[in-house]
Amino acid sequence: MSTETITVQTMGEDGAQWLVTGTTDAHSADEAVRQHVEHESGETIEALLDADELVEFAFQHRTDWAWVPMTYDASYLIHGEDSVSRLQFAGYLVSAA
Repeated sequence: MSTETITVQTMGEDGAQWLVTGTTDAHSADEAVRQHVEHESGETIEALLDADELVEFAFQHRTDWAWVPMTYDASYLIHGEDSVSRLQFAGYLVSAA
């Protein structure tokens, strides 16, 4: 039994990108995004994106993500040298390909 607590956050305005934390496995991140989309929209990712075939995802895993606040309710995601002085975390940035 897995002890992972996987979280999915929809990124951007178009909703075709997600931040997945709590796993180091791309397959788990894939499944988490699919379940998140169905829970939030009531549709499969394929129906939501009007895709004729199975939607493939691109994964970017990093261990140096960090949030930079812009306003009280908005932040942007950074990584690498820009994140050194901030609280860093690991996760996948998942994009519909």
